[in-house]
Amino acid sequence: MMEHAAQSHTLSSQELDELSVRCLVLPLSSLTLLVPNTLVAEVIDYRPAESAGHMPEWMTGMLSWRGRNVPVISFERLLGDTVESPAQERRYVICNTLNNNERIPFIALEVQGIPHLTQVSNTMLDYDTEDRQSEPAVLARLRLDEESVTVPNVDVMEKMLEHLGFAAG
Repeated sequence: MMEHAAQSHTLSSQELDELSVRCLVLPLSSLTLLVPNTLVAEVIDYRPAESAGHMPEWMTGMLSWRGRNVPVISFERLLGDTVESPAQERRYVICNTLNNNERIPFIALEVQGIPHLTQVSNTMLDYDTEDRQSEPAVLARLRLDEESVTVPNVDVMEKMLEHLGFAAG
């Protein structure tokens, strides 16, 4: 009986291709991020972040949000890229971390435009075959239709913050 139940829940390749995930497309100055909608807690207007003290350049400050201090990460700087002068349409995307970490429940990513929702199915994606050095903060580089998108590795960013001794206040 259990064996029959497991077989009846197996999806065909056509059914897998028809599945879709609601995602947010996050424009940065030099690249575009793609994250599942469930990762995002809120998109908020830009305001200057408080200094984070002696932190790496990729951690641009701390943001007070809903009574918590949330670390602000520049994803481009984390990859070693230079960030162009900020656009007028800057915002923060507050992301949930994935490990029920009470010390770091959220991180903020600074974006350079207006995030937008999209439905993403397997048939819309191709792995980007561009040769690049290993980047632990990048989970995948994909082509979404004709656009190159980067899927960030939130687990790695969370571990990097833990290594710095960060805790939300």
